[in-house]
Amino acid sequence: MRLFRCAVGVFLLFLPVFLVAQQLEIHYIDVGWGGSVFVKGPDGTTVLLEAGNTGKGTQYVVPYLKSIGVQPANGLDYMIGGHQHCDHIGGLDEVISAGYDVRVKNYYNGSSYSSTCADGWNAAAATTTAGSPLAMPVGTVIQLGNGATMTCIARSGSIIGGGSVSVSDENDKSIALLIHYGGFDYLWASDLGGGSDSCTGRSTAQTNVETSVIRAISPGGAFPLISAGGIDLLHVNHHGSESSTNPDYFNLSDPAVAIIGVGDGESSGWDLPRIDVVEHVLLGQSASCVTAPPTVALQTEEGAPAGSLASHAGYCVGNIKVTTDGLNIFTVSADGAVHQGPNELTASGLPRSFTIDDGGAPPDTTAPTTSITAPSNAATVSGTTSVTASASDNVGVSRVDFLLDGVVQASDATSPYSWSWNTTSSADGAHALTSKAYDAAGNVGTSSAVNVTVSNNGPDTIAPTAPALTATGGKSKISLSWSGATDNVGVTGYQVLRASSASGPFAQIATTTSTSYSDSGLSRGQQFWYQVTASDAAGNVSAPSNTATAKAK
Repeated sequence: MRLFRCAVGVFLLFLPVFLVAQQLEIHYIDVGWGGSVFVKGPDGTTVLLEAGNTGKGTQYVVPYLKSIGVQPANGLDYMIGGHQHCDHIGGLDEVISAGYDVRVKNYYNGSSYSSTCADGWNAAAATTTAGSPLAMPVGTVIQLGNGATMTCIARSGSIIGGGSVSVSDENDKSIALLIHYGGFDYLWASDLGGGSDSCTGRSTAQTNVETSVIRAISPGGAFPLISAGGIDLLHVNHHGSESSTNPDYFNLSDPAVAIIGVGDGESSGWDLPRIDVVEHVLLGQSASCVTAPPTVALQTEEGAPAGSLASHAGYCVGNIKVTTDGLNIFTVSADGAVHQGPNELTASGLPRSFTIDDGGAPPDTTAPTTSITAPSNAATVSGTTSVTASASDNVGVSRVDFLLDGVVQASDATSPYSWSWNTTSSADGAHALTSKAYDAAGNVGTSSAVNVTVSNNGPDTIAPTAPALTATGGKSKISLSWSGATDNVGVTGYQVLRASSASGPFAQIATTTSTSYSDSGLSRGQQFWYQVTASDAAGNVSAPSNTATAKAK
């Protein structure tokens, strides 16, 4: 469990310049009922996670980005829609239309859910440098700089480490992300479901995906990414609905701070956030099943309209900013700019600093190891060939890339790592296969090359061209060199032949893959005559080279 959980007032005006330069920033933008989180990495990499409902991108998200110095001319590196409901992606097209180009990738959950909001984002995204939204592969790692990473740990029921949960509800198909920076961890999962439980009184038709996700990334899980101390900052899924944030998820997360994106615009009777979540789980009132200490519960504003099931225990503080250097503390501040309901910024005590549970832990600097396991070196391949690789890491492998002649062809985030290579799309001849393995800290390991020959045009019956040979006498040796032969597929080696007279017979004395050879251990004055032949992988042998002779000195 967490060794320290302190919250103390801090003064932000005198942070050293060098420290600010290494800050990770997480901004909760108050879009009312809906979700929008902006992330800025230590190196300036920017990620916009959703932009609220239709109209909220223009009304709230764009003005907020400008207010913190992120202008349209700066653009964004990544844009991610956690799932396809309008209260999460309805404003994304408006951000793009305001002039924000997305440079690297637009990601979505791969769902076929259809709406005018999804259509609008798809059309706008297609105009950006990154292009149309792509289904985010589980295991994707976005580098945020200075070792900070954002890892996709779940999407549409698929979970990092190879697990899966059958899901049908669009909320349960949400993307889940883990941001890691030094000892700091932040878990975000849009509207992911946590099922029902009688202990807290939470009741829902949504599937429990949360438990499988948090177990997978916890110590002893299929893909451990967090320590036994859990995480530091938790996104409360689905606006604090009883569909989400179950006791398993909260206990293993063990967050110091939990943030709820909520506000005006709910349908009557939704009553978000719920008492069953805020009081019973986050504040630990269901003591028989909630074992993690109570967290500091913050929300962007009061849920509205609010009925008898709605919680009023979280602090409503407007736009929320979290900063950390990943070493010892993270700091939470807010602006109190709620759009309706109470402003509880003063009561919250913000800004406050919290001790990172893994503060001071050394960064992971060990690169994964990887190797191509099939095909074998010097193999001849044709048609569709399975390329496989092994990979291991001291913490965990996040993905393996497969490269053909130095160019990435495919990525695989789950073991056994493989790529189905259609060799007919590659030219006949020699090619090099390599693999690169990545871990969550951004360390990269590269395999040795495996050299193969592609042959898709029937048996190779064409012999290489004959080399051009020269011989030079030296002390107790005769040095041979020749021009490289050529072949329609590829030369694989050379055979050196020697005779004691110009007329032969010539006998093979050596083979080599280079274009030189030294015949050593000779007596002074010994003279020999030489020829060289070239061969390819199919066993075709060239005509002999010219005959060359020399005497040892």
